[in-house]
Amino acid sequence: MANSYDHILSIEDVKRYLRLEPEFTDDDQDLERMIASAFGYIEKQTQHIFKPQDKIYRKDYSNYINIYDHPINTTAFPDNEVPLYYPGFVRFCGIDSITVNVGYASKEDASSELIDCALQMIKVWYYEAEKNVNTTLLPENVKQIIDTNRRFIAC
Repeated sequence: MANSYDHILSIEDVKRYLRLEPEFTDDDQDLERMIASAFGYIEKQTQHIFKPQDKIYRKDYSNYINIYDHPINTTAFPDNEVPLYYPGFVRFCGIDSITVNVGYASKEDASSELIDCALQMIKVWYYEAEKNVNTTLLPENVKQIIDTNRRFIAC
């Protein structure tokens, strides 16, 4: 399994954080899965996308296209469509669907606190796997940082 988030967090970075020897490769596949799981969870909770990708967005119930994913890399939009920037989302009004590239292209562009959250989650998953009882599923500071970085909260 290749680490699709390698441009943000490499397996070498994770090993250094966990204080594992670089030559130790027995757990590489597990670590790659944990990297993908941590960023997948953070993406779902915050709408910060860590893997650049083209996504198709369609009108919702309000007859607008609302994009909550961040960051939006596309700068030229079809039919001279002008995005309306609101706190936490971007809206398009005059079209039925749009394809937009979203996601952080490099580690420097991404939020360092969310990368730290991923590292802390991986640390818990890696070391808790050895215990019979899991007492800390997700550290409280990780939850707080994720809550602070949410782009949209449904009431």
